Amino acid sequence: MHIRNFSRNLPQFYRHSKTDKDMKYTRIKTTEHPLFLQIWNLYKSSFPPEERRQLRTQKKMMNNPLYHFEIITDNDVFVGFILWWGFEDIRYIEHLATSPRLRGNGYGLRILENFISKSDTPILLEVEHPDSEINKRRIGFYRRIGFILNKHLYKHPPYKKGGEYVSLMLMTYPDAITEKEARRFCEKYHPVIHEFVLGSGK
Repeated sequence: MHIRNFSRNLPQFYRHSKTDKDMKYTRIKTTEHPLFLQIWNLYKSSFPPEERRQLRTQKKMMNNPLYHFEIITDNDVFVGFILWWGFEDIRYIEHLATSPRLRGNGYGLRILENFISKSDTPILLEVEHPDSEINKRRIGFYRRIGFILNKHLYKHPPYKKGGEYVSLMLMTYPDAITEKEARRFCEKYHPVIHEFVLGSGK
């Protein structure tokens, strides 16, 4: 997973309702949705080309029943988006970003805590290696929420044919996973997540 825009300025932790009733999550299943262009512009500005899908591929993903493309608003104000996969045994957060103008307001924390509270199904996400101060801070942010850093060798597939695999690390909630479980995630779910690169999709 890739998360952007809220982690450069990590918020101070504070108490709030786990349900966060003012925040609304709207799942859209078509790129024709009136808010899609706003989301897509944030998506493109938040992630470099090697960390995101091309528009034509994204259009094909929208109707996949396992894929959730969710817009997040707070009292009708656009906050950001969360793009995730709901598999039978794990929830995988692929992309999450918040509006740059709302940085420092704690939305990253609120979104993740809301996501955790919605189901008992374990969660998996990806982080960059702790080889820079910002990467260390991001990992620390997830750890304070309860995520565990797994140190297994992990490669994220490319988002387009001919692209290169990217070395990342896996974080999971609420428990760590074994190397065997990490390998199973790659073997079972990467062909689904990256259907149009690794699978049979065209």
